[in-house]
Amino acid sequence: MNRERLKEMQSRWMMLARVLVGKRSWFNIIIVALLALSILSVYYQVRDFEFITFDDPKYIRDNPIVGQGITRDSVRWAFLSLGYAANWHPITWISHMLDVELFGLNPGMHHLTNVFFHIANSILVFLVFSLLTGARGKSAVVAALFAFHPLHVESVAWISERKDMLSAFFWMLTLWAYLGYVRYRGVARYLLVTTLFALGLMAKPMLVTLPFVLLLLDFWPIRRPELVLPEKDPSTKQESTSSASLRWSGLVPLVVEKIPLIILSGISSWITYLAQTRGGALRSFELLPLGTRMINSVVSYSAYLWKTVWPLDLAFFYPYPGRFSPILVAGSVLLLVAVTLVAFVFRKRLPFLLVGWLWYVGTLVPVIGLVQVGYQSMADRYTYLPLIGIFLMLVWGVSSIVEGSKTESAALVSAGIVVLTALSAATWVQVGYWKDSKTLFTHALNVTQNNHLAHTNLSAVLLEQGDVQEAIYHATEALNIQPDYVPAMNNRGFGLLLQEKYEEAVHQFTQALDREPNYIPAHYNTGLALYGMGRVDKAIRAYERVLELDPQHAGARRGREEAKIKQQEINENIVRLQRGIVGQPNNAILHYTLAELYRRIGKTGEAMEFYDRALSIDPDMIPALFARALVYVESSEYNKALSSLYAIARLRPDDPDVDYNIACIYAKQGRVDDGVKRLKQALDKGFSNGELLESDPDLENIRETEGFQQLLEELNQ
Repeated sequence: MNRERLKEMQSRWMMLARVLVGKRSWFNIIIVALLALSILSVYYQVRDFEFITFDDPKYIRDNPIVGQGITRDSVRWAFLSLGYAANWHPITWISHMLDVELFGLNPGMHHLTNVFFHIANSILVFLVFSLLTGARGKSAVVAALFAFHPLHVESVAWISERKDMLSAFFWMLTLWAYLGYVRYRGVARYLLVTTLFALGLMAKPMLVTLPFVLLLLDFWPIRRPELVLPEKDPSTKQESTSSASLRWSGLVPLVVEKIPLIILSGISSWITYLAQTRGGALRSFELLPLGTRMINSVVSYSAYLWKTVWPLDLAFFYPYPGRFSPILVAGSVLLLVAVTLVAFVFRKRLPFLLVGWLWYVGTLVPVIGLVQVGYQSMADRYTYLPLIGIFLMLVWGVSSIVEGSKTESAALVSAGIVVLTALSAATWVQVGYWKDSKTLFTHALNVTQNNHLAHTNLSAVLLEQGDVQEAIYHATEALNIQPDYVPAMNNRGFGLLLQEKYEEAVHQFTQALDREPNYIPAHYNTGLALYGMGRVDKAIRAYERVLELDPQHAGARRGREEAKIKQQEINENIVRLQRGIVGQPNNAILHYTLAELYRRIGKTGEAMEFYDRALSIDPDMIPALFARALVYVESSEYNKALSSLYAIARLRPDDPDVDYNIACIYAKQGRVDDGVKRLKQALDKGFSNGELLESDPDLENIRETEGFQQLLEELNQ
């Protein structure tokens, strides 16, 4: 029995090994070596690259489960974490865990793992298509185009796209196993195909189209007799190896043969839908109607083709266009229809055109945007596998044109070398943009327009680097493009928090949470801002909300403990002040200080009582008047708040800030004319905070009025 198993294992691998060490083995070894060394030379620069702040923190750097490495709990989480990062790909998670186990959080080694998988995938493209077609030279060119095309940089140079590397790896192994099954049949061989396919789906569900691709390969180049009826060459009266008719009746049994694979695709699609729904990644049809998605899909198909031919101005994110040019849409439709018709018409003489084209069109279906995940209109990473179809069309198409002609092979080889050299150079440059987050996001802004995601991510990087003013600028630019984008609101609020503009920061976080109530960063940053304002009671509630959503959030745990310690200190001070007031009942400062402490722990009633006592002792105590006005504003008692501010205005008639605050309350009440007058008074008295004046949400009721615009013009002058 052991001998039989050994023979079975040997037969499975002999077919692949035969390509490498069979006839002309020197050619195969040279191609494999050249692919490996050339890819390494182009991509080796990634060894010094950093984690990118887009997805890499969630996937690896700040993921506490992945950070454990390979453990029983972490592997269990990999299979049960449905919805985390809006995906279900346990094989990918385990791959990242293994990297952490081996290399820790050294980003360079994580990058190099991607590169080695890309090398393996490129070699497999060469070997598998050599097996499928018997054309080693053409297969080598397809593999080289796959290896060095700049559109594939995103998949290789972005650690979080390990799922592309792994899924492609299992895709190619599944093709190899399928060819073995077709040649020798058997349940064991089919189980191998199914197992490899299942592993690929658990790396990235984009492989759901693989059963469809296997049907294409049945037509060409496998030419299964159930599906293909060979035609005779008129000159030799023998069966042609390049021309065949499609036997439609044979399609049914081949589809039936793939039902287990189709079922796996259906299960994977359903799990992915659940994961993306739970992860909040799916965009509703209200935000993006079906018609808009269909137009974008057609345009994206042609855009990918253009970038295949002219791979410049590549970016990590392509924003959805505000409108589509009718000429562009019409041209894209005509291109797709024309290529489809040509491929279908020449399906007998040039079957590789139909197979390559349908490979390209079909494998892009899951990510073409009909089911919209995220905000992108298209993405370079989506082309990692689909472009193989285009490369097949190009390589076999050019070969069919020059075969039998007087074109010298040396000239053709020279042209191929020039093309591959140019692609390698462009890839080297494109890889360089991934060295760090700031470079990547800045490049995206340089080559795209209205890129709210690039502005948002760049603002986050600048916040980490301490460039707060520039970070606020980019967050504001993102909101100018997409006003309801929650991460940009959060980034802008955090910038204001770092500038100790706590009330404005809290307002930004509140706006973000109005749109996305469970957005954890905004809840956490609200806690930080409230703590900075001294509102420890509300800070504790904000931290507790974070822990309800994410019980493992270390920052919220630490913040809550610090706030509780502060709360205890305040309670102790309250007791001491109460004792002091017994001995000094007419000390207004003691009453005011006690009121402030009560307010910080959320006892607003007690705070107002002692503000009133302080003002009964000293009616001109401005801090108490202002604090009481703030409490009234928080409870929407605007007239009482105005009463306190009027009192301050009488005491400080030349203070522009008082007029400004009164104008803000008028804005809340909808008293537009009164608000404009007060703003004019503030301006006349020297109020100069123009940026705040223009963006303060408290002035939303009067910001668009003619009088307000006139004030802004005066301010700018």
